[in-house]
Amino acid sequence: MIRLFFLLLGLIPERQAVRMAHAIGGLWYRRDARHRQVAIDNMTLVFGREKSRQEIERLSRQAFDHIALVPFEMGRSLRWGWQEIKARFRLYGVYHLAAAQKKGKGVLVLTCHMGNWEFLPTSMGITGFQISAVYRPLDFKPMDRFIQEMRERFGCRMYPTKKAVKGILQELSEGNAVGLLSDQNAPKPHQSVFVDMFGKKASANNGIAQLALSTGAPVIPYFVARDGRFVRGEFGPEIPLVNTGDFEADVQTNTQNFSYAIEKMILKFPEQWFWVHNRWKTRPPE
Repeated sequence: MIRLFFLLLGLIPERQAVRMAHAIGGLWYRRDARHRQVAIDNMTLVFGREKSRQEIERLSRQAFDHIALVPFEMGRSLRWGWQEIKARFRLYGVYHLAAAQKKGKGVLVLTCHMGNWEFLPTSMGITGFQISAVYRPLDFKPMDRFIQEMRERFGCRMYPTKKAVKGILQELSEGNAVGLLSDQNAPKPHQSVFVDMFGKKASANNGIAQLALSTGAPVIPYFVARDGRFVRGEFGPEIPLVNTGDFEADVQTNTQNFSYAIEKMILKFPEQWFWVHNRWKTRPPE
């Protein structure tokens, strides 16, 4: 039933789907005061010095439309084969991934909830490299199974968060790329450090820094975003790893540098980040 629902969504012509998503996004924006305020507060933090209140509200409204369009695109993509995938996606900076992969230690791909993040596994598959990714399983098991099958259609291997470390180390030992989302609030103290993000302290997962320091695997930033008629996938240059021998301090420093890289991704397509998430929810003790 879930698959049928998404297949039916995918049959709606693209222009009509955009209009429907705009209507759904508008209704959601008006009725969901809590998430609307979270989005406005987040954008005010980031853009408050350069944009007016009206501009911020307009941008936050666009963010709701963007999220509402995601299910329509997911449904449409279920009918795509490799040829259509290659025709719809435009990848940039793949040479950064190739250069990192040549080091022979695998690649940690730092990414975030930009654009239609469900296209992350698919778009990375176009590179020709073996990829895998870590994900948090959904509580509703039928939906979780559907999402996992969709993500693995084009060869991506998915690892649930609680059992991911062994799989990640295996993938890296084989020289493969592992995608890791790292742009959301990390509430557990033993799994996080506080970093500066857009001028305010945010709790960030420290796992990528620990993996990079332990394995020597290079870290490459990557995001996807709607760019006109196409889906844009963009790899950035390797983020230099700081390794002074002080593991705790190096985890802090590198996690901060990864946060700066995520900031740069967000600012390229600001209306397409997941602004309804309370990124700065967990506060430092002081």
